[in-house]
Amino acid sequence: MQPSVSDDDHTLDLPAIRQVEISEPLRWLEAGWQDFRRMPLYSGFYGLVFILLGYVLTAAAWQSPILVMTFVTGFFLVTPFLALGLYHLSRQREQSTVVSFKQSLLAFLERKFDMALLVTFHAVIMVAWIRLTTLLSALYLSGTSSSVSVLVEELFSTPEGLGMFGLFVLTGAVLAVLVFITSVVSWPMLLDRQSGVINAVASSVQVVKHNKLVIILWAVLIVGLLSIGLATLYLGLLVIMPVLGHATWHAYRSLVA
Repeated sequence: MQPSVSDDDHTLDLPAIRQVEISEPLRWLEAGWQDFRRMPLYSGFYGLVFILLGYVLTAAAWQSPILVMTFVTGFFLVTPFLALGLYHLSRQREQSTVVSFKQSLLAFLERKFDMALLVTFHAVIMVAWIRLTTLLSALYLSGTSSSVSVLVEELFSTPEGLGMFGLFVLTGAVLAVLVFITSVVSWPMLLDRQSGVINAVASSVQVVKHNKLVIILWAVLIVGLLSIGLATLYLGLLVIMPVLGHATWHAYRSLVA
């Protein structure tokens, strides 16, 4: 691990950000796995919640295939907040205190105002994503897609469908990057420190600024693991989401002095 680097903007009174080795994301995952092994019931509960949420969202949107795509991909946008209880569990274990499952469920209440502001920010992005995909569907598709299989066929067998899919991927990537940059360490930091939401988000931006390659690798690992979870009809999320949640806490500890 490299020494801490000073922040460029002293007016925000941000903590020092560490520059870390490119291999650090693998260590975070290993630490996350160890937390999962030591708290399998508590961690597994959160994994089960993610599975059920995936099924509920998919079932709710099933009559509108484009919304299935929207909600499944939007899953990536809401996971930082939903893993809040996992950050709390890792924090308790790190501090060698008695791990309280009840306290992890109520973690949001510790800093509810600042967390509500960050939730609102990410919720606005999620709503924008839903509106954008609905608009793209209306502009590029025939509107006759009555099932997910028909929608997939239309997307990849027509010029309009391919154009829509390209824009879908592009807009989704832009919004996902925005969420990721602003939440790399912001949620754990709000839980751990008496800092406002602006400082937490600014710290996340500074983490990305000073550790570009590390954060790119971390993002690739997250997307890859979440994709495996989705490809297993959400069942893989039983382990993947808790490990990623715990690992995110360790990433915060590694990156923020």
